[in-house]
Amino acid sequence: MRVIHRASLVFLLRDIYSKSPITNAEILCDGKQNPYTRKKDGHYVFSNLYPQEYTINISCSGYVPLEFKVNLRENETQVIPITMPYSVDNEAMRKITHFSIDILHRKKPVSFENASLTLANELDFMKLIEPTAAGTDTLKLNIEELIPGLMGQTYIYKTEEAETEFTIESFDQEKKCYILRDYAENELSMGGKFYAVWHVKTDRSGKITMPYMSQFMKGETVDFECLADELNGKVSIEIAGKEQSGETLYAKINLRKTPKNKKKQKKVEQQPQPDANPQEAEDAKQEETTDTEVPQKSENTEKTEE
Repeated sequence: MRVIHRASLVFLLRDIYSKSPITNAEILCDGKQNPYTRKKDGHYVFSNLYPQEYTINISCSGYVPLEFKVNLRENETQVIPITMPYSVDNEAMRKITHFSIDILHRKKPVSFENASLTLANELDFMKLIEPTAAGTDTLKLNIEELIPGLMGQTYIYKTEEAETEFTIESFDQEKKCYILRDYAENELSMGGKFYAVWHVKTDRSGKITMPYMSQFMKGETVDFECLADELNGKVSIEIAGKEQSGETLYAKINLRKTPKNKKKQKKVEQQPQPDANPQEAEDAKQEETTDTEVPQKSENTEKTEE
C-alpha cells in the first residue's frame, strides 16, 4: 500500500532588486529534481515529501546559486520566500547603470558568502508618522499611497534607543498604511531614520552586482556598508552625472573584523572570552591597517500551472 506523505515545501522566488517573480529556476532537493508545480507568480510547490532534513540547491541564469538546509516535519507546509541576488552575467544589467563591488578580506575575494549590503544614505523621504507597537504589523508613513518600489524591500529603522529590521510586504488601501511581512519585534517610535538593506550572496569571484536604484539613491554619492559574519567594511561611490549613463560603477570593499567595542549590544550578556592567541592578535593588527578602496542537469519533472 502506497503511503502518501503530507509534508510540502513551497518556495517563492523573487528578484532581489525588482521584486519580480522568477519562473525559470531549477530547484534540487538533496541533489534530485523532485516533481513540483511551478506558478507564474514565482511559487514552486513540492508536495508529498518525506518529513526530514533536505539540502536545497537553487540555480537560475543571471543569479548567484543558493544552497541551504530545510528541516521538514510530518503534515507541515513550509513556505519560504527567497530573493535571488544577481551574478555578473545578469542580462538586465547590460544596458543600465549598475554597481560591481568586489568584497575582499586580506586582499582575497570573499566567494559565495552571505552578506548584508546596507545603503548608508538615509531615506529621508520616508517618515514614520505614528508609532508602531511591538507585535503589530502595520506601518503608518508620510507616504499615504501605494509606491510599488517600496514593496518587498527590507529596511533598517534606527532611533537613539534601537535598530530594527523589517520588510514591507503590502499596502492597505483602506487604512492607508503599509503591512509588514512579520510582526514588529520592538516598538517603532517616531523620529527615527530609514535605510534600505539587501541580504545578498557574493558570487564565485567575490562580487556583488546590483542596479542603480533611483527611488533610494538620490545624492551625488552612494554609501554602502557590507557585513559578512563578523566582518564589515564601507565604500563611497560617486554617481553624480552617471545615473542614466549605463555604466558599470566599480568599487571594492575590504572587510575587517568588527572591533569588540563597536559590536551591537546583545540582549543576553556574553560570557568573558579568553584572550586571543598571538597569531589571532597579529591577524587583527594586520586588518586594522587595511583601508577601504573605491575605484548535471536532471530529467525535467515539473508541471507548469497557469
